[in-house]
Amino acid sequence: MKLLLIEDDKLYAKQVQVLFRERLGYEVDVVRSYKEFKELSSLDEYKYVLLDIFLDDCADCGLVDEIIEKDKPIIVVTASEDLSIFDKYNKKRIIDYVIKHDMVRLEYLVMKLKILDFLEQFAVLLVEESPSYRRYLYNFFKIYYPYANIMLAGSMEEALEILQYNDDFIKLIITDYVLGEGKTGLELVKEVRQKYLFEDLAIIALTGIDVDNMMARFLKSGANDFLQKSFTNVEFICRIDNVVKALIQFEEIKSYANKDYLTGCFNRRYLYDAGMKMFYALRRADKDVAIAILDLDRFKELNDTYGHIIGDVVLKDFAQILQESIRGSDFVVRFGGEEFLMFLGSCDKERAYTIIEERVRKRVEERVIRIDEYEIRYNFSAGICDTSCADTFEGIIAQADQKLYKAKEKRGVTVV
Repeated sequence: MKLLLIEDDKLYAKQVQVLFRERLGYEVDVVRSYKEFKELSSLDEYKYVLLDIFLDDCADCGLVDEIIEKDKPIIVVTASEDLSIFDKYNKKRIIDYVIKHDMVRLEYLVMKLKILDFLEQFAVLLVEESPSYRRYLYNFFKIYYPYANIMLAGSMEEALEILQYNDDFIKLIITDYVLGEGKTGLELVKEVRQKYLFEDLAIIALTGIDVDNMMARFLKSGANDFLQKSFTNVEFICRIDNVVKALIQFEEIKSYANKDYLTGCFNRRYLYDAGMKMFYALRRADKDVAIAILDLDRFKELNDTYGHIIGDVVLKDFAQILQESIRGSDFVVRFGGEEFLMFLGSCDKERAYTIIEERVRKRVEERVIRIDEYEIRYNFSAGICDTSCADTFEGIIAQADQKLYKAKEKRGVTVV
């Protein structure tokens, strides 16, 4: 992922580059003047442009409009807190307007990009009876969240049907109060909250009327926030950002609870919670699942010879190879000290064997870890089982574990 930062403050540019790389995994290219910008052949490789609107050779000179014409999403960054400047640029098709004085504002910028990524990874469901207002909301989202996945529903029944088939994908519902056919957004909120917790899905309610303590009723029924339809754009964006920020923080907390600190792999808690659910969902769809358990050979000997610090480097290296060897729908678990488990969905034992030998083993055999005067090489053994030889989740893991012990005797891979 690459961003373009147009900024003449070298210190600020360096802070952005380092922070975005470490916290977001983004690479940031920097140009320091309008002249350098004009020398760029294209903006195609950049997902977003971050722009200081007061450059030495282009102070408030219309560069924002020039980039908007190229259909590239913009976040304005500036040291100016002049309200007239703020109002001017917030009327343009920019994602956000950020003051750049301190680390607090930089943290805001990091979170803003997390929010944009989250809404690109998941989906928003807009529920609105009026076709014209529904289209307005859609266009509104595409300005401020240009890569968001947006689904549309015109009634409560349609919304619930869409949610039923996309419940792992939809993370935010925005609903009007009046939904037609005698139904209301309040009823939709109550229905959704029967199945989905606050950390699973957020709801923002909209209405053009404010009677009978409508706001309180929505919030007490399970909405995360409530807005009058007379909202300003800036107000609505702030409310959406705050709600999505809470979802992201829930996800990060779950990630901390479900991941091994050293290797970044999932832990046994995740395996027996989310992994078990995935296993039985795949079985209901009549799809195979393969489990491979891999163990580093002579790891205690390696630790005793080189020390635990180098042992940790080897564990992290092996974990990285495993994670690079799987598809996005699969996952890797640190199953024990030097044991790892690969969950491979829609995959039989023959395919799993090929993945381990052609992707994992080949990379491990080519790997040399150089630390000081040491050159460290390592290897592993593996046991594989699939759903042709075990009916239950626990059973397939137990079978793979048994095969691992046989494989350890000959330093290789044993398949059930």
